[in-house]
Amino acid sequence: MPSLFDSFGRKIDYVRLSITDRCNFRCIYCMPANGEKFIPHKEILSYEEILRLCRLFAGLGIGTFKVTGGEPLSRKGAVDFIRDLKSLPGVEQVTLTSNGALLAPHVEELARIGLGGLNISLNSLRPDNYRTISRAQAGPDEVVQVLDLARRAGIRVKINVVPMRGRNEEDLEELTRFALTRGYILRFIEVMPVGLGQAQQGVAPNETKRMIEERFGRLTPADERLGKGPAEHWRVEGYGGGVGFISAVSDKFCARCNRVRLTSSGFLKSCLHHNAGIELKPLLRQGADDAALVTAIEEAVRQKPAAHAFAQDERRQASFLMHSVGG
Repeated sequence: MPSLFDSFGRKIDYVRLSITDRCNFRCIYCMPANGEKFIPHKEILSYEEILRLCRLFAGLGIGTFKVTGGEPLSRKGAVDFIRDLKSLPGVEQVTLTSNGALLAPHVEELARIGLGGLNISLNSLRPDNYRTISRAQAGPDEVVQVLDLARRAGIRVKINVVPMRGRNEEDLEELTRFALTRGYILRFIEVMPVGLGQAQQGVAPNETKRMIEERFGRLTPADERLGKGPAEHWRVEGYGGGVGFISAVSDKFCARCNRVRLTSSGFLKSCLHHNAGIELKPLLRQGADDAALVTAIEEAVRQKPAAHAFAQDERRQASFLMHSVGG
């Protein structure tokens, strides 16, 4: 089986696929309240173009794909695309990240397709605070219903929360109790200093861990691996659920990074923070053959930086908005 390595010896086997930059939410750490000038439809990669690239990724040994946005389900045909992606030779797992508001009608079909997992955002269980953070009409009860639907359908579910000082730090205990008692994995994603996230103050992961141990009991490392991403997962004795931490700033996990990102406009971005990467759309639309595309993919991977620079002067590079790159 082929394998793809960057210049630092890291094996790249995971692609985050953004299929749209559009979203029905305007979360405070992701998008401006009044929206954003979205990429014109003709500049977004077609599903056929994305699938062609995914076939080449799989041929290079990349078997894990996460479909993201924006909100991926806001793009017409997203579920059919996931079905087609799942059927490509060499594709081992396809997962989906979503805010959950558009998910309910698609849960059964996604289960039939064999979706490998769902990551659903839930930043508060209080309706007023949930809407303040998401700047959307949907409420947390709708998301809870979708979580239960997905679990009953047999889809593995993880809940994502972004802890923010003065925003939802008082909600973290309730969210933890909800996940632990209902058997979900709650993942605390450290707010990253990119785009609108630079205006938010995160809650330190160690502070959250301390709260969990004081309220619920000692954290012990999870025996099983719960995904191919950078999260560290923990269990709490006596509870069916667990917690995870994705701490890009506090725990700089770049040395074990295994992913690249394909934006909806066709840019293969080798690091979330840096601008390194290659535009693949011109090659696709100028008639490049598969060999030329593979060469470009390999070059983008070679350009992958050693690490992000969230705490350094290079932070100025992180001026993009998260919805535009798939998170």
